[in-house]
Amino acid sequence: MTLYSLIAQFNHPKASKAYDGCYSYDDSKFDLIAEPFVHDATQAIICAMASAGMCSTSTPPSTIKLDFTNNSISVKDFTADDLVIQLTYVEYSDDDYNMYSAEVISPDKAAFNSQIASDLTETPLVPLCSHLMDYFLVPPSKFWVKVTPLPS
Repeated sequence: MTLYSLIAQFNHPKASKAYDGCYSYDDSKFDLIAEPFVHDATQAIICAMASAGMCSTSTPPSTIKLDFTNNSISVKDFTADDLVIQLTYVEYSDDDYNMYSAEVISPDKAAFNSQIASDLTETPLVPLCSHLMDYFLVPPSKFWVKVTPLPS
């Protein structure tokens, strides 16, 4: 039951200006500093937090913790109150990203709010860079991410 954790910063001070408005993370295990979640991935995270009432889309938390796994048994360790996003593999893009669909699955209120928003707008696929795939032997067909805002 492998559960990975990352701490991501919104507008990381060492991130490229191209990633203003994005979350980025450091990971010494892979020698990464300010590795960005690109704009669509950041928006998926922010919209999920907004659907759970954790923030507004215009004022996301400055720091978040992401716990993620591709093990369906590990997901059972998440509680019904945890904000959990399920990502399902769709395709590999020409620009070196694994493309995933994202669905908020808990808490129930957030899943409901997210589904309403999804019905009203076209939800873009979430591009995940190859560095995030370093945590898996192959890009998983499905994985789950628990998002927790941290105090500033």
